[in-house]
Amino acid sequence: MVRELGWNWKQAGLGYALLGTACGLTSLAAAGSIRRFGVRATLLAGGFAALALTHSVVLYLAATSLVGVAFSFTTSVAGTHVLTAIFRRRSTVVGAYFTLGALGGVAGPLIYLAVSPHGGWRAFWWSFAVAAAAISLFAAWASPDRVDHDPGLDAPPDQAGPARIAAAFKDWTVRQALAAPQFYVIVGAYTMYMLINTTAHGFAVEHLIERGATPTTAATVLSVEALIGAIVSVIGGIVGEKVRPKILLLVCLVALIGGMCALAFAHGYVLMGLFALGVGVGFGLSFVAATMLLLTYFGRRAYLELYSIMCLISTAAALGPALGGWARDAVGGFAGVFLLCALAAAVMLAATVFLRPPARAQD
Repeated sequence: MVRELGWNWKQAGLGYALLGTACGLTSLAAAGSIRRFGVRATLLAGGFAALALTHSVVLYLAATSLVGVAFSFTTSVAGTHVLTAIFRRRSTVVGAYFTLGALGGVAGPLIYLAVSPHGGWRAFWWSFAVAAAAISLFAAWASPDRVDHDPGLDAPPDQAGPARIAAAFKDWTVRQALAAPQFYVIVGAYTMYMLINTTAHGFAVEHLIERGATPTTAATVLSVEALIGAIVSVIGGIVGEKVRPKILLLVCLVALIGGMCALAFAHGYVLMGLFALGVGVGFGLSFVAATMLLLTYFGRRAYLELYSIMCLISTAAALGPALGGWARDAVGGFAGVFLLCALAAAVMLAATVFLRPPARAQD
């Protein structure tokens, strides 16, 4: 798209930045819609942005913004809210949910390689628009319209060790959770993943091509990374039934740091493989770890709002693609941006090491 339409990388990166911003800013609206109108109406409200129609930067930016809005209304906010309410083995079902979602990341680059010879990038976006419409209608039909808060499901998971978690588990409110420093450590770690995800997926292919990889190889590396993420998601969900989610989050951040450092210096199959492995493992554990930490520390009562607030704050991750596009035009490469992402994740890794279960704040 950048080459055919004569754009610069600052404009391309701004599109990804707006996608992330729109996703974060509408997360609370998605939560409110679920509370007020139920899940089906929220899923059907997720719009489909036809990037295939793009002929100008303005239309491209509008389309990416609509994709961000659609993401917050149709994916993790609604999905985790429903699944963690109707299944008792929450960690397992959350892992399975994000595994199925990650398979889209596996298919995406491969679909592009399959359809681009017959219609270029426009055919790629059209194929996604049609698939998204069909899947959204099926999800709206299959999902329960409302799920009630069932105190019986609020028994703390096996890995919740300290007795004070069990005592406080049913009583957390949004206000109490927002007063807990632990909430912001969880949100910060999640934001680091989103920063790395949007930045790497926005520029990794171009970066690898500039460092000698063929377009087919670069796209395949992204598919392998997503496949690893899908496999790790389901494994992480199963392991999360017995292992504390903090451990999963620590492994996630270490893997992301290693993966982004490998991407920055990628030249040859070894470093590209390390990038795919590191970011894939980080992707696979990130959503499971953040979701289960929120549930384990604060319970289901305030989960929907807290998850939405986490997504809202993670809008800061949109700075990654904007900075990446600027860096490419200014200094001629993406390596420095990838290393900055790794450094930011290292800061959150240090904070997570000292993360402890919260004692309930009193109103």
